Amino acid sequence: MMRLRTWILLGCLAWPYPIYAEIPIDSIDYDVPVTPLPTEKYQFEILSTLGYSDQTGRTIVDIIEGYEINLALSVDTLAGRPVNGLTPKFNLTGSSKLIPPGESTPLTSTDESGILRFGVIGGKQGMDTLTVSYGDNRATLHLNIISLQINDLPAAPIVLGGLNWSDLMQTRLSWADDQVQVNFSDAVKNRNGDLVTVSGFMMPMDSSLKQTHFLLTSSPPHCFFDIPGGPAGVIEVYTDEGIEASWDPIVLEGEFELISAPQTGVIYQLKHAKITNP
Repeated sequence: MMRLRTWILLGCLAWPYPIYAEIPIDSIDYDVPVTPLPTEKYQFEILSTLGYSDQTGRTIVDIIEGYEINLALSVDTLAGRPVNGLTPKFNLTGSSKLIPPGESTPLTSTDESGILRFGVIGGKQGMDTLTVSYGDNRATLHLNIISLQINDLPAAPIVLGGLNWSDLMQTRLSWADDQVQVNFSDAVKNRNGDLVTVSGFMMPMDSSLKQTHFLLTSSPPHCFFDIPGGPAGVIEVYTDEGIEASWDPIVLEGEFELISAPQTGVIYQLKHAKITNP
């Protein structure tokens, strides 16, 4: 088989004739990652399965209020080699919340494939802007936050004196020593072990009419593989007698417990729960 080759001219002032070196092109391994340099120009892109371009060429992602989307940064050299170990800066303007690298995944810099994963939780209705940068490299994503009311999705009732989802969502997760570390806010810590009321939406765990074990989410669930709000936007619920499955918002009363060393991704539990009035 013929091997493709490239010729490189080696100039030499002390020798009057040009010298050529023959180097096989296939000796360059484009799968081998390179280390980042702030002065270099890269192929820099935010990846999303939900992204589309508007008439002005902006990249847009639609998010329902309170829902989480998974994103990734892809970084390659202009020649197509992945950049490993690049730690970018994130700037999110608007009411949405960034789930930074190191919280949803252990990595805080690009991996050997040049990929760094992170996420965003949609804020209030409007257009937010996410910019990821490194040196002179920038990638921008516009977040179109869609109101729950516009989509005819119900809102959970407000429970006076009950658990507040905005407080629950302040909990931060991070990775350390291959384990998830949970940093609860003081407002949440103070409710640990209390008998509390909380409103939300049922995400059934099986096909039973009455659910004795289910998830309570901050926003209406739309996919069993995508929990609205991420780990801080869901409570694992246990009941003694079972609660009838419903897509309507519900209000529960039960014993609130924090999980500081989660094994299944759950950081909140409500035990001996029962339906109550707001």
